[in-house]
Amino acid sequence: MKTELQAHINDCSQQMEDIQSIISTLQPFDKMRSYLTQYALIKTCGTLEFVFKSIIADFIDQSSLIQIHTYIEKTVRNSHVSATYDNMSGLLGKFDSNWQKSFKTSIKNRSDGQRLIASANSLVTNRHLFAHGQSPTATFNDIYQYYRDTLILVNELDLIVR
Repeated sequence: MKTELQAHINDCSQQMEDIQSIISTLQPFDKMRSYLTQYALIKTCGTLEFVFKSIIADFIDQSSLIQIHTYIEKTVRNSHVSATYDNMSGLLGKFDSNWQKSFKTSIKNRSDGQRLIASANSLVTNRHLFAHGQSPTATFNDIYQYYRDTLILVNELDLIVR
């Protein structure tokens, strides 16, 4: 993975650890728990979405043609594609059906594959709830686990696109 993208992941992971430490000192019904959880939800979703789209876009964008660069910028980097398993798989398939097959096979062959898929979906579902004025159902610990699980999907995607 590119150094820049790994730095985004490292920053997000460090923030999640920091938040976990802060939350552990708070009373059970302290409002700050909710605020930190909501921040964690947005931060993790945004980071994962940015990284997975960048992995694909950076690989494809190696062309010197300005038209390809413009197309990738508009349809991948600036797209509104959440980091779900289906979205990752679908985007891979738009560029190379072998990438998509490899990704699906890789996840299918993992003993925790279904949990990883469910975690990515849960993270995005909770983000959508929050973004549309509802309360997320996930706790901070849930979100942190969903993030770690979805990060495994992103790393698998990275290995395939190389």
